[in-house]
Amino acid sequence: MEQTENNSQNSTHEETEIKIPGVEEFDRAEWLFQFDEEDPVVIAWSNSKDEPGELSFIFKANNESNLIFRSQDGSKVLKIFARRMSEERRAELDEIERKERELIEKINGSLEE
Repeated sequence: MEQTENNSQNSTHEETEIKIPGVEEFDRAEWLFQFDEEDPVVIAWSNSKDEPGELSFIFKANNESNLIFRSQDGSKVLKIFARRMSEERRAELDEIERKERELIEKINGSLEE
């Protein structure tokens, strides 16, 4: 158990490791992508024998945020990229958010009764 002390109060923080059935953790790993049934292509790997590592992609909201994978024969391209959200999509998301707020208000109102 890990204990942390705050200036004005003491608090105890306990970390718990949870194992998900069927998920195999790797002590070292490599990350790959694959087009259909073609040979997988390694794009990253664990650098340390002591840390399993992780692979993260961060894409900023701009026109230069992209990642392109090409098949070995060049016939297939996978592109991950950012683009400005359309007005139609913004309206859809606004409507979903409005309905969620209404539902939360309704639930909170019924809990107060």
